[in-house]
Amino acid sequence: MAIHGLNISMAVFTALSAYGLLLYYAGGSDAAAATSLPAMLSYLAAIAACIAGIGFFGVQLDRRKSEERLEEAARKAAEAARKGRRKPVKGG
Repeated sequence: MAIHGLNISMAVFTALSAYGLLLYYAGGSDAAAATSLPAMLSYLAAIAACIAGIGFFGVQLDRRKSEERLEEAARKAAEAARKGRRKPVKGG
């Protein structure tokens, strides 16, 4: 779920940023002045939510990767301990 949330947050943030840039280049300050206050505040809220989502899901993904690395290290240590207890085979 963390990777999907992170991907969605980044995609929406990128889309909103691209839309803002295209709007700016198409109309410049006239387009910004024509945008109503509620519309501008909704864009800002969506951008803030995307940034918060990127941070939240990024932390969740990092935590998950860290747990996977610890599990892998524990598995390798257990495997090495098992191999260390075996008696060597005598060659004939």
